[in-house]
Amino acid sequence: MPQQNIKDLKDTINEDILPSLDNLLQGSLGAREVQFFKKIQSDLIYAQSEQNLLEIFLELSTLMFSEFFFTDEQLEKIDALLENCEQIASTFSANTSVSN
Repeated sequence: MPQQNIKDLKDTINEDILPSLDNLLQGSLGAREVQFFKKIQSDLIYAQSEQNLLEIFLELSTLMFSEFFFTDEQLEKIDALLENCEQIASTFSANTSVSN
């Protein structure tokens, strides 16, 4: 699959991921949770490559193993957000270089 243009990726992030993060941030989250999501949001805005985005998506996925507290409704939103990230990541070009 050809590498997706970073502009197209940014458009997808702006249309699908950032609004979901905004929606989460409008809810009643604790200070640590807000700080985590704001960092993810900022990192997404300034990401410049597929590699940057993949690192951010992986960081976002770690929140399920954190000590953060979320309501069931927030967990559903987070699950949908992670699904969107997974779908976007599946469009990334594969690194086919082999290291010895």
